[in-house]
Amino acid sequence: MSSLAEDLAKDRRLVILRLLSEVPGSGYSLSASMLTKAVRRIRHAVYDDTIAADIVLLEQHGLVLREEELHNGKTLVFATLTKLGRDVANGRPHPMVDQPSPKF
Repeated sequence: MSSLAEDLAKDRRLVILRLLSEVPGSGYSLSASMLTKAVRRIRHAVYDDTIAADIVLLEQHGLVLREEELHNGKTLVFATLTKLGRDVANGRPHPMVDQPSPKF
């Protein structure tokens, strides 16, 4: 049986993957700060470091690519959806990500 914290983390990771899947015009890529803002809008109480950790975990599982870019002396982190990540966002089972609700 999973805990509420684990369930919330899996749901948050699904939200991240689905958000990335909805921005094909940007190459399925968003900055960590934009992901944090978007996840907060979906009523997840998160901090930047939580999203940063999720991006690392998702990268370790091959669901996103993590990139760092230097802008005006500040390092920005970007996540880009992989094909596997898109499959998981669309319902392929993965132990670290919640299943999406059935489509009607």
